[in-house]
Amino acid sequence: MPGSHTLHLLTMRFCPILILFGLASTPAYAQFDYGLAFGGARTQMRAIQRDDPHASAWVSDAAHSVFSASMFYRERYSNYVDLGFDAVLTHQSFSAGYSYSGLGGGTSKSAHAELDLLYLGIKPEVRMDAKRLAVVRFGLMAGIRMGGSARGIAQTWSAMGHYTRLEDADLTGDFGGDLRFAFGFGFRVPAGERWAITIDPEATIGLTSMVYDHANIRGTDIGLRIGLSRRCGGKALTTLFKAKPVDAATGPAW
Repeated sequence: MPGSHTLHLLTMRFCPILILFGLASTPAYAQFDYGLAFGGARTQMRAIQRDDPHASAWVSDAAHSVFSASMFYRERYSNYVDLGFDAVLTHQSFSAGYSYSGLGGGTSKSAHAELDLLYLGIKPEVRMDAKRLAVVRFGLMAGIRMGGSARGIAQTWSAMGHYTRLEDADLTGDFGGDLRFAFGFGFRVPAGERWAITIDPEATIGLTSMVYDHANIRGTDIGLRIGLSRRCGGKALTTLFKAKPVDAATGPAW
């Protein structure tokens, strides 16, 4: 399957980045975790009708389950709320139709989409226990289309009687990533002094459309990823943005 093959290639390119990141770390004091996780999700797609009566959309044949792989960075710096980032690769498969018509004419398109998506997420974590073995995680994920295709039928017509129909049209440009709200939990099972197994159930809710042309089609995923993380020391990202204290005797430096 072309989409699955592309996702596999992206995952293989993803792993060396994590390895280089690990080699650059300095294991001194436990301040952040990083790792890889793999899993799947149960997905749903829905078409939300716009207020514009001239536009309509539908969605069908959505894949019921999707595979995902992630690389993550999670700070262990604060006593209450920590910062977390992740990059998630996933594949979405669905069919969609969308049209727009008015007095002067209109367009109608339908396509089957096989999309490879990369989601970049910012997800703060609220600790649930003193040892930070369980957290509540929430945040936003922004999707980028990395590969895949969408092909189908494109039709146009006008009040003057002009009509065109293009079979096997390339409609890939109409599809892409979306913005999602993510909510979930994180569980860390220690496997040695610095290593741990991570268990991350998560739900994501689409806030924007995955189709950009006269349609509002949003996705929702509920899934689970299991991974391996390493606790490392050095400078946490949030410490890099903290201003150094100013000596009151010397005054501000202009």
